[in-house]
Amino acid sequence: MCAVGLLLCSVVDYFRARRRLWPAVGLLVGLILIAWDLWAAAGTYISQYAVRNDFRLAYGAALVGIRNGYSHLYDLEAQRSAIESLGAGFNPQPFISPPPLAWLATPLVLLPFSIALVVWTVLLLVALVWTWYLLAPGGGLAKFAHLALLIGVFPVAFGVMVGQPGALVAAAVATAWWLMRRDHPVWAGLALSLIVLKPQMAFLIPLCLLVSGHARTFGAWLAASLIIGLIALALLGPDGVARYRDVLAQTQTPAWDSTRRYSISGPIGLGPLLNVTQVLVVAIAVFAAWRHRREGPEIPIAAGIVGSLLATPYLGFQDFVMLVVAGWLVVRARANAWQVALLVVGYILLQFVIVVLALPILIAEALLLLTLLAGHSLRPATQTSSDLGRMH
Repeated sequence: MCAVGLLLCSVVDYFRARRRLWPAVGLLVGLILIAWDLWAAAGTYISQYAVRNDFRLAYGAALVGIRNGYSHLYDLEAQRSAIESLGAGFNPQPFISPPPLAWLATPLVLLPFSIALVVWTVLLLVALVWTWYLLAPGGGLAKFAHLALLIGVFPVAFGVMVGQPGALVAAAVATAWWLMRRDHPVWAGLALSLIVLKPQMAFLIPLCLLVSGHARTFGAWLAASLIIGLIALALLGPDGVARYRDVLAQTQTPAWDSTRRYSISGPIGLGPLLNVTQVLVVAIAVFAAWRHRREGPEIPIAAGIVGSLLATPYLGFQDFVMLVVAGWLVVRARANAWQVALLVVGYILLQFVIVVLALPILIAEALLLLTLLAGHSLRPATQTSSDLGRMH
C-alpha cells in the first residue's frame, strides 16, 4: 500500500512540475468537449429542444398556480392540461419539484413559452459562469480551463440542454461559500436556502456546516427555509399538501426506476438496506465535516455535497454538476495526492456517464467522501487569506 502511495505521489508531483502545460491542455480538452456536446445536440436534440425541455414542467406548474390556484399545483390533471396547452408534441409528466421552483418560473409565464425557454437557458448558463467565477481555483489560463471543463463535461451540458435547475443550486452553494469566506455568515445562510429548488443535490450541507462550527450560517439557512416552507404550506393548503404527498409516493413505484439509476438506490434497491446505507453515508459526511471544524468551510461543504448525492434515493446524472463544485472546494482546501487522482478519474467517469452507468461513479464518490475524513495530520496546511487571494 505504501508503495502505491509513493507511486501516486510521484505521478502527482510529475504533473505538478508541468503545471504551466496543464491549463492549456485543460482548456483544449474543455473546448473539444463543448464542441462535441454542440454537435451531438445538433443531431439529436435541438429540433425537439422545446418539447423535451424539463422547463416545460415548471412553466406548466406556474400556469396551474395562476389559473387554478396553488392548492392545485400538484393536481396531475391540471398539470397535464397546462403542458398540453403549450402546443403539439409536448409530453406531460408530473411536476414533483418543491413549490419554489414553480414560483421562480411564474414571472416567465408572461412570455410565450419559446421565449421563456431561452431566458431560462440563459439563466442557467449565467448561474454556471457565476459558480465558476466565485469558486474555480487558479487564475489566468487555468481559470478559463476550469470554465471550459465545467461547461463541456456531459452531465453539466445535458443539464443545461434539458433545463434542469441544478446550475442554480450550484450557484447558491458557491455564493454561500464566497460569503462565508468574506465573513458574511448570515447572508451565506440566506443564499444557501436556495438549495430548496432541488434539495436532493445539497441537503446535507447545512448540517455539515453546523457541526463544523458555522452555526450562524446554519441558523440563517434554517430561518429562511422555515419561512419558505410556511409560505408553501399556506399556499398549498391541506388539499395541496395531500396531492403533493401522493405525487411523491409515485416516485417509489417501479415506473420511476429510471430516476434512481444514478443514485445508491439503483444498485441496492428500496428497503431496509437503503435506509442503513443512507444512515452510514450521513454519519460519514457529518463526521468528516466535524473533523475539519477548525478549518474553513471548504471540506464541510464538499462533504455535504458528496454525502447528499450518495444518500438521496432520487438522482439524475445531470445533478452531478455538484461534484464539480465539490471538486473545486477540495482543490481549494489543498487536495492530497489521493484526492487529486480521484478528481481526475471522477471527471473522466462523468464524461462517459451513460457508458459507465452508476456503479463506478458511486464508488468514486464513496472513496472521495472517505478521503475527506482525513484530519489535520493527513492533510496539508489550510489556506491563508493571501493564498485565497492569489487563487481567486
